[in-house]
Amino acid sequence: MHIPALGVDTAIIPVGVDDNGQLDIPEDVQTVGWYRFGPAPGATQGSAVLTGHVDDYRQGAGALADLGSLQPGDTVTVTDDTGTARTFSVLSREEWHKGEVPLDRLFDRSGNPRLVLITCGGSFNTSTLGYDDNIAVTAVPTGG
Repeated sequence: MHIPALGVDTAIIPVGVDDNGQLDIPEDVQTVGWYRFGPAPGATQGSAVLTGHVDDYRQGAGALADLGSLQPGDTVTVTDDTGTARTFSVLSREEWHKGEVPLDRLFDRSGNPRLVLITCGGSFNTSTLGYDDNIAVTAVPTGG
């Protein structure tokens, strides 16, 4: 995955859900995960969901550390295992408290094709050792 506006050029690996039923996130903060139970980037319909860390106290900043700074029109390019590159244009950026994330909409398997990038955001909560919010950026295929 390549995000020029953020200087991100990173690998994507398939992920599923963890033992708590939550979206699994790669341990390496420089790697992004693709939710393998949903559409793949470039599918003809639905949300291809990619996820990654903001940071980790041992590893430092993650590949999606600056996801919240993406603006409409910024591009994200995903290259599959065959070398086919698909470019997406950012449409929107949203942020919710973790308990209010519209999972059905973000993980939708129908409708127009789109790419959804998800990471943590908001304030770091020292009692939970995690961030209070989630950030999602939605991008649509550019045709290029």
